[in-house]
Amino acid sequence: MALSATLFIDDQASLIQYLCPSLKQQVAGSFYNNTWTTVNHQDCEKGWFEYTFYGTGIQVAAYIASPDASYSVKIDDGAFEPQTRNGTYNSPTLSDGKHTLTYATGSLKTLPSFDYLTVTAGPSTQLAGQTLAVDDSATSIFYFGSWATSPPPSVAIDASNPLYANTAHWSSNIGDSLKFQFTGSSISVYGIVANVSSTQNITATYTIDGVSQVQSLPQGTLNSLPMVKLFHADVQPGDHTLFMNITDIQATRAIGVDFITYDASFNSISPANAASIHDGVGTNTALNLGAKVGLAIGVVAAAIFLAGLSIIFWRRRPLSKAENPKFPLPDNSAVNVAKPNQPALTW
Repeated sequence: MALSATLFIDDQASLIQYLCPSLKQQVAGSFYNNTWTTVNHQDCEKGWFEYTFYGTGIQVAAYIASPDASYSVKIDDGAFEPQTRNGTYNSPTLSDGKHTLTYATGSLKTLPSFDYLTVTAGPSTQLAGQTLAVDDSATSIFYFGSWATSPPPSVAIDASNPLYANTAHWSSNIGDSLKFQFTGSSISVYGIVANVSSTQNITATYTIDGVSQVQSLPQGTLNSLPMVKLFHADVQPGDHTLFMNITDIQATRAIGVDFITYDASFNSISPANAASIHDGVGTNTALNLGAKVGLAIGVVAAAIFLAGLSIIFWRRRPLSKAENPKFPLPDNSAVNVAKPNQPALTW
């Protein structure tokens, strides 16, 4: 199984180049890092923004409310390809290496909102210091308790602010918990909440490498809107384990874990870094590789041991004259000569 990792890039990252007048804004929740960018010009058909990356794919999280949204995307030196969705874009699988995405808008009745990019990493992608995203559905996140993958009936997800990868793990139970291991220098947990109020909060204990802290919902958290930063911690670069345990919640309220991000402290996708890539693929591959290596070493050791035993027993077996004609024993030798009704001596 191939290794994979997903880079998470905010709309206001310095490496995103805006090609026509744009408006960058801070917002009070519902967007990653509480920021989004829109055009400050009605027509950017030659290119609104572009981003150069190393990897095997790229995705754009943007939203255009117009039912007849006019936008197009090109990869590298290809032609612009008109898109028929609501502002989002998912590239086909690309050859690993350097690529440039250019996103253009035509005549729009409503302004688009651009939130973030994600890049599917390849062997050429440099990961150290980059923010990697892990969806809640990844098998590297272990859940304990009564988590659900469907939101409560009272929760309606706004199409203009979708969940990351359109999934979340929901809980309304004290004691529900999760575990996630990562190799990095910081970690954040993002989610969504439902039916919160100023008098009844939701709290959870977050434990990293045995050190715990209780975290309440951030002030100003809005109902049923994603991208709530539930927790963040900076740590020393290296291997760490995060536990999240819900400690206070009322049955009518719910919390959804949407995704986890961490700043990687390893450099690239490779078998050597397999255990560092925690997206549900790398860890399992590392374990399989270790098992195979251990099995191979065991087989070789067993073969050497059996070969040694064979040599010892071969040397100790009795030799007949026909088998050793070069050094025949005299007929009257008492060594290795069987007398009637008496077995031969061996050593």
